Amino acid sequence: MPTAPEIPLDIKEMLHDCIMSVFWPRRKIIEFFNSVGCPDRITEAVCIEGDNSLSRHEVIVEVFSQLSKRGDGGFQIFQSMIDRMSNWDYFDPYWFDKQKKLDKADSKQLISQFKSAVENRNRATIRQRKTASSVKSAGRKEMELDTLKKGFQNMFGEKMSPQARGRFFEKFLQTVFNQQSIKMAEAFRINGEQIDGTFKFEGENYIVEAKWQDPSTSTEQLYHFAQKVDGKMHGRGIFISVNSFSREAIRAIVHGKHIKTILVDGEDINYVLEGLITLEKMLDNKIRAAQTRGEVYICAIKGTEKV
Repeated sequence: MPTAPEIPLDIKEMLHDCIMSVFWPRRKIIEFFNSVGCPDRITEAVCIEGDNSLSRHEVIVEVFSQLSKRGDGGFQIFQSMIDRMSNWDYFDPYWFDKQKKLDKADSKQLISQFKSAVENRNRATIRQRKTASSVKSAGRKEMELDTLKKGFQNMFGEKMSPQARGRFFEKFLQTVFNQQSIKMAEAFRINGEQIDGTFKFEGENYIVEAKWQDPSTSTEQLYHFAQKVDGKMHGRGIFISVNSFSREAIRAIVHGKHIKTILVDGEDINYVLEGLITLEKMLDNKIRAAQTRGEVYICAIKGTEKV
């Protein structure tokens, strides 16, 4: 069962002092409590007249005590008091100016200090919530990466046909991209061409080819993929293979062409699954290497060419 939020003790003490500085008659203090939703049974219990009547200070202390004993700690009622009192701007002329029972300068100073303390508390609460949310999000993301990493490792041991493993790999990559906040569309066919996926990164659209193959069979498939990319308006492509690429395969997409395709292998994917680099950073490193150095196959972390 979640714990009810609590109002810090220092805030309650400052609230007490502000109420004392604003209201002189006990009945005005009680009216204030009623106006913020304090239950009648609590305020009626402190309305004792005669020799046993409570002082202004005792009325506030008793009401605070009874509210704090509630299951919710009186949180919402205290919060209403805090909101009202931190913005209080009415100083009854009868008690402040005529009777001089209260001092306006002292009251304003207390309210100003109270408002600053409340604002500081609110900022600290927001920071704590953001930190807790970030920790929770990081933990959840770590668990998701661990699950994906196990799934990636299991693919190597599954007794699947090459076609089945390839389809499984496509779905796996979609999950990885989506988990890393880069939405990858599902595979589709257009004009007889199979497109394993598409995604948008830094304003550019990319088409994806995902293959589970050894380097010796990649050249022809990589060349055909480069042709797919060339046939698209401002086409860009990512060819993802579990295994590495041969030097001949790289020549097929670089020699005599404008570079439009970058290469990703299983090692790069594993770096992401290990949490050593984000997918966004991995793509940025590879795209920058292709654009500035003409290198389409680099290590995602070191930035050095692989062949």
